[in-house]
Amino acid sequence: MVIAIAIDFFSVGFAFQSYSVIQIQIENELQLSRFMTTLTLPIFMLCSALLYPVIGKLLDSFSTRDVLCVGGLIYAFSLISLYFTNTYLSFILVFSLPIALGAGLLGNLSTSKLVSNWFNQKTGRALGIAAVGVSFAGFIFPLVTQYFLMDTLGFTWREVYLAFGILLLIVITPAIWLSVIDHPEKVGQYVDGISISEEEKEEAEAEGQDWQIASLLRDKNFWILSFVFALQFAAMFSILSHITLFAKDMGWASQAAFIFSMYAIPAMISKVLFGWLVENKLNPKVAVSISLILQGIGIILILYSNTPYQLAFVMAIFGFGGGAALPLSNILFARIYTPRSFGRSRGLAQPLIAVFQASGAPIVALMYQAYGNYNLAFWYLTVLLLLALALVWILKFEDEPVKN
Repeated sequence: MVIAIAIDFFSVGFAFQSYSVIQIQIENELQLSRFMTTLTLPIFMLCSALLYPVIGKLLDSFSTRDVLCVGGLIYAFSLISLYFTNTYLSFILVFSLPIALGAGLLGNLSTSKLVSNWFNQKTGRALGIAAVGVSFAGFIFPLVTQYFLMDTLGFTWREVYLAFGILLLIVITPAIWLSVIDHPEKVGQYVDGISISEEEKEEAEAEGQDWQIASLLRDKNFWILSFVFALQFAAMFSILSHITLFAKDMGWASQAAFIFSMYAIPAMISKVLFGWLVENKLNPKVAVSISLILQGIGIILILYSNTPYQLAFVMAIFGFGGGAALPLSNILFARIYTPRSFGRSRGLAQPLIAVFQASGAPIVALMYQAYGNYNLAFWYLTVLLLLALALVWILKFEDEPVKN
């Protein structure tokens, strides 16, 4: 579990969470428009998402440790290569292709697969705890990047990425190789810590439908799940992409990293809390609905923040709501399609999710450039969450009573 948290922490921190601060320096140095500045991560996400079905299939077929380590090597060399980029085009090409591949292989899909191999009855709590690394990175990386690496050590954004790449290459990837264990049986342990006979093990592995791609694409639940979390992630990603720039426009650039990071601790808490609640019989639809409502309230309140400390508090509300999205999406995919087909179903859904997720930030940027503020754009994101709230109640679980 600790290993999964650490992998998620570094994989999302290097490329995503640090960029919230780095983009301010890049926008000024390269004289970019707000649209171009915020286009980097959406392109990265789209390219990464196109690879997710392949990554999902690899995880269902090969060693999770091998997939993680290959991803670590690609990711490390890609981060190092950013040091040598001199134009926005070269920066985008590196960020959207090799980094997308490396981060995808070393990402949450791989760690979620690893966790699902070790937990069955406690999957909800386990996936929630494992996803804490994503939010913890949102607290640590912006602060370390701005206040330590840039302000104290005087690093440029290129030197920041160089340091990240070297750390990943010589420390983190070897540690993954030495510490990751694909299945508990390899070290004489058991799923959920419960010893079962070989016959029971075979029955458990055979339990549940083996969903193929064609059957997934014909299943209504698959499309509903994909759209619900596509909309939620779109709103989440858009706010995180623009909040430091919003703070800069308000005259709070020096506190941008602090404001951004305040979403992270509540997001960590919500990941564990919602995972535990669903595991203890809270209706998953209710859990997702609460998450969407809190996230929407946070977005609206951003527009009414008058000080950086008010905005930081609002980001905490936003983070508590949106932070639950990642574990809840994994929990619902694992519940509906069973751990047996989790990698395939979640991987197949990711391109659709990523298209919406990646489109949110550029649309917000275009609205900002058209109107000179974020008012309409943030209300647009709130509408997306309301649509997701309506869709989630169309989901059907096998154990739900059928209404006449």
